[in-house]
Amino acid sequence: MDTEALHDFHDRCLAARQRFLQLAVRATPRARIQELAERLGLAVADEFTQVGEAELAYAHDLATFAAPPGRTRAIDRVVKQHALLQTEAALVLNGLLRSWFSVFRVLAPHPDAGVVLEDVLLGGEAWLLDGELAEAAAQGAVIATRLARVQGFAMTCGVHAVMDEPMLARIRGALGEDTDAEALAGDTRFVAAIWRHALQT
Repeated sequence: MDTEALHDFHDRCLAARQRFLQLAVRATPRARIQELAERLGLAVADEFTQVGEAELAYAHDLATFAAPPGRTRAIDRVVKQHALLQTEAALVLNGLLRSWFSVFRVLAPHPDAGVVLEDVLLGGEAWLLDGELAEAAAQGAVIATRLARVQGFAMTCGVHAVMDEPMLARIRGALGEDTDAEALAGDTRFVAAIWRHALQT
């Protein structure tokens, strides 16, 4: 598709992503979101009045894409509820279901739009088409985020953390012979630590 059609398709995908993420949050008990927010260092009350939506989005990420042992993730429940979708939204939902958290370095602008990312934890590359983040991320920048791939390009799942080289070096140093990079990236404690860093900075 040409550039204009690509951007139109991407905009529709972003709108679908937002709807599904909102459904996932609504499917999560408030007590669970409060627990996750407090784990991230956010001071919340019953009505969440002290915390802005941008900050609370980090707790929403954990609520959507992680679950206690023996429980299903909120995103899994949303997928089950929309199993019969046959539209573009189904592509987005499948991308969210298979999304992955990792640490990425911005390699270069993509020739069509957005930027090319290197997955420095798991290997490989991804074409990020999220407008705001792609425009703000300078070449060589390191970001931690969760990506969902949709027909070749990827979009974030809502939040990200900007990282510096010393922090990246510490993560790489932790990846010794006994540490599996995929297991680390999928560990909720690791993700929560990155999100706490984002909130503090």
